[in-house]
Amino acid sequence: IGCEDGSVKIFQVVPGGIQFERNLDRRKGRVLCLSWHPSDTHIVAGSIDFFRVIDVTSGQTVQRIMVNHHVEKAKHECVVWAIALLSRGTVVSADSFGRVQFWDWEQGTLAESHTVSTSAALSLAVSEKEDSIVVGTSTGATYQLQLLPVKLGGLEKRWVRTKPFQYHSHDVRAVAHSPTALISGGLDAQLVIRPLMEKIQKKGYDAALRKFTFPHRRLVSCARKAQLLLFQFSQHLELWRLGSTEETGKDGEVLPLCRMPEHLVQLKSKGPEHIYCSCVSPCGTWVGYSTASRFQLYRVHCDGDGVSLRKVPKTPKLLPPAYQLQFSADSSSLFVASARGSVHVLQLLEPGGCKHLHTLRPPSGCSEAVYLLAPSADGHWLAAVSGDWAIHIYNLKCFKHHCVVPTYDCAVSALAIHPSTNNLVIAYSDQQLFEFSIPEKQYTGWSRAVQSRGLHRAWLERDSPITHITFNPKNPAHILLHDTYLLCVLDKSLPLPDDSTLLMNQSTLKQLPETARKRQLHAFKICKKFQPLLFMDLLDENCLVVVERPIMDFKTQLPLPVQQKKFGT
Repeated sequence: IGCEDGSVKIFQVVPGGIQFERNLDRRKGRVLCLSWHPSDTHIVAGSIDFFRVIDVTSGQTVQRIMVNHHVEKAKHECVVWAIALLSRGTVVSADSFGRVQFWDWEQGTLAESHTVSTSAALSLAVSEKEDSIVVGTSTGATYQLQLLPVKLGGLEKRWVRTKPFQYHSHDVRAVAHSPTALISGGLDAQLVIRPLMEKIQKKGYDAALRKFTFPHRRLVSCARKAQLLLFQFSQHLELWRLGSTEETGKDGEVLPLCRMPEHLVQLKSKGPEHIYCSCVSPCGTWVGYSTASRFQLYRVHCDGDGVSLRKVPKTPKLLPPAYQLQFSADSSSLFVASARGSVHVLQLLEPGGCKHLHTLRPPSGCSEAVYLLAPSADGHWLAAVSGDWAIHIYNLKCFKHHCVVPTYDCAVSALAIHPSTNNLVIAYSDQQLFEFSIPEKQYTGWSRAVQSRGLHRAWLERDSPITHITFNPKNPAHILLHDTYLLCVLDKSLPLPDDSTLLMNQSTLKQLPETARKRQLHAFKICKKFQPLLFMDLLDENCLVVVERPIMDFKTQLPLPVQQKKFGT
């Protein structure tokens, strides 16, 4: 860890945290960036106007290099924002002058210098083979530099700036280099994955450019019976009552409201910690949330037009943090997903208390955090997904482990248990869909048919994972899913489309006569009207609630990007 006072501290990683080991050589000047040598023998620390190389064994600085020694009378200080120490002894620095420089640290000499930007170069990452570097800048541009032969077939190699990418509007503060892609994180709240096409063998999931703006976890929860929505912000929660209408209309019409949406209460979290997860009970009378160190439970009281919150005293002392909170369908229990692979079951008591009933643990003794929960509507089953991607099914009547869903080599992005069949529907990060029968402990016939036939290519190449699944109680064959860009009704009673069929064919079908329409019907009914889509759920058989979060809402709150002079202005 590099500190503001110029010291570098070594910590030992131990079970449950880190433990201070020793201080390395302290020098004047803030430490702004660090990098280990791949063999762990040296550390390079970047500061203002210089960087230094420290021998880890002796703890002493073995080389100190001024990054501006070759510039006559530099008017401004040069901030070394990012640094890397390669296995062959080369130090790569990125600085506030927009330069990426390559140094021989043993000789203390500059080998190569590339000015990639007119403003600061803020971040850099090196590929595993050390033949490619990605650099992020304050203009929002990212650049790739590659180590290429000077002559075709020759042994001499030089670093060449090969590819500029402009996917961000603000500072690119973080970059990473995977074997097949360049990854960048910007101050514009976007994570961008740019595939390196020369590293990808075939077109598919890995070949698509991906932009992520929102977290792939639930930030909105719904109290269906009470028609309330709970919104999770970084350090507070907001509880809203949905508006209503008594009018009816045609498809696409906007109906006038007889009751406007109402902001009922705001609940602020104490201290600087961000809220990790939250949930409101289906009946709307309980609200729970967790930070990194505290779990809190509140009772909601509605008195006429007024709403009050009362903190539940003496909640069970659970090991924080809770990674997911989920109430049972009848609001009698609360499931708390722990960071240690277990799920705590709390019984909710009238008029406002709770007690610890049981802790569900996987038989494998997995200690990975549980990050997704799905209880069944009849209160009989609970599905829990842990960080090792295993899906464990628990019997809530006897509090015993029931089975494990067959392992799949991708992360689970959403899951839900069907209210009438107790079939578990699972969406994976590679866009595959599975249906698992909990009572029979096996995949259903429909799920096997999907896997043997394959899903539509346009569905598999989507760049946003499914984040929520729900069901239509009026029609058991319907599965409702959504990601950031689309809402989908999957009708299991209809055939799956093949790649020659148009996946989004709703507008086309409306123009066809009845007989032709029936011939072209397929299982996927997709709507892209609502974007970006944060949340979707059925309130009842005839009412669907959808939450959008327009990107411009928070882009207008960002600081101005670096102003660039445009020719002719």
